[in-house]
Amino acid sequence: MSSCQPSPPPLVKVFRDVLLYTTLLSTLGFLATDAHAQLTSEQLVGNAVSGDTSRYTNISEAIKRFSNRDILAARQFLERALENDPKLPPVDLLLAKMYIMSNQTAAGRAALERTAREAPSDPETYLILADQLYAQGRLIEAEALYNKAIGLIDGFDGNEKRKRNFLIRARAGRAAVSAIRQDWPAAEEDLRVWVSQDPETANAHHRLGRALFLSGQAETGLEELVKAYELDDSLPNPYVTAALLFAQMGESDKATKTFEMAVSQNQDDARTLVSYAQWLIQSQNIAEAEKVLKRAQSLSPDSLEILTLSGVATKMAGKRQPAEESFKAALAQSPSNRSVLNQLALLLAEQAPSDENKGRRALEFAQMNARLYPDNSESNITLAYVLYLMRKTQSDTQQANQALQKGLRLGNLNADSRFLVAQLLANQNRNTDAKRLLQEALDSKSGIFVHRKEAQTLYDSL
Repeated sequence: MSSCQPSPPPLVKVFRDVLLYTTLLSTLGFLATDAHAQLTSEQLVGNAVSGDTSRYTNISEAIKRFSNRDILAARQFLERALENDPKLPPVDLLLAKMYIMSNQTAAGRAALERTAREAPSDPETYLILADQLYAQGRLIEAEALYNKAIGLIDGFDGNEKRKRNFLIRARAGRAAVSAIRQDWPAAEEDLRVWVSQDPETANAHHRLGRALFLSGQAETGLEELVKAYELDDSLPNPYVTAALLFAQMGESDKATKTFEMAVSQNQDDARTLVSYAQWLIQSQNIAEAEKVLKRAQSLSPDSLEILTLSGVATKMAGKRQPAEESFKAALAQSPSNRSVLNQLALLLAEQAPSDENKGRRALEFAQMNARLYPDNSESNITLAYVLYLMRKTQSDTQQANQALQKGLRLGNLNADSRFLVAQLLANQNRNTDAKRLLQEALDSKSGIFVHRKEAQTLYDSL
């Protein structure tokens, strides 16, 4: 490698990651489908009628005409359907759904505007818009529209099935907004209404359990999590969820004990073991994590998640060859997996000084990842780091600077990317900037920080 040092690239502001509360958006309403997917009567009016929707032939004909871009004919069939069953949603609202489900957002919005003029007391207009705004992260507007819908629901008497659906969607949506803002009492109030209307839906109990837990009602929250699991065992084990919530609340001892309880009750459940292993890795208990992952792999030898975590754990334990083997096995299953490509590039780059071939492969993986995910900050930062390590020409240095600046512009750097940037800055004697980034990385409590030990060592040396 050349001994020349690159000129320091300008740093732009690095923003902290924002933890978003996840929710099943399908509960909030419907999402746009693939433009070429076949729309169905169930998708269009399933929340308005009981029984088999296939008997609504006019609805089916409207969908056919709409798919053939004959909007006028589609409207005529929808009007006939509404004449036959006045409890169906307004015509323009049905058209709006068809547009939105076909990814024609602008036309859908125009149809909703017509609905708001012609049927101003129908809450679904506002719910559809609220769901879209929530998905875009526009919480102030989404909350205002959920409030508007909730204000209209009590007076809505056109269709009892639609009314119940509106109540669930509005309360679930507003609770999701409250959860992102960590207003757990407000979330609890709305989620209790959802549970009262839909007591057999596991997700309602699961979300209520989380809200109760995070508002300090751990015992009651656990009861709701258990109920959710009884209704749907594809959800995480309730004790795993409880352990993660304790961890989120900063109660590490309770988190560890609850995880141990979950594992003791589910020794043959790979999902439970994976969650425990993630917690152990995050807690820097790597030796125990390796044991747990070995057990998990015996239960599910081809699991991409287990192979990836095994690579991370062995890498953190300083076992480069086993780590490389795990990452390669994971990559064989998912050749374009961003996380695996990133980890493999960094692992091989560490060995570049003594093995030129591994350095070359590290660069290939990093470049591939940046091509596949050009708008991901981690992919760009990793490429910049590997290019700096491998640089032989001025062109390599320029490419490294470009990748670094792009990664920084994209923002939302995770702890490992902050560490990589800090290393580059420290190599340029920009110790103040390096220490600031390292402090941010070390303070991070979100997710696994693969290079935490190295980051602490570097921080102490500056």
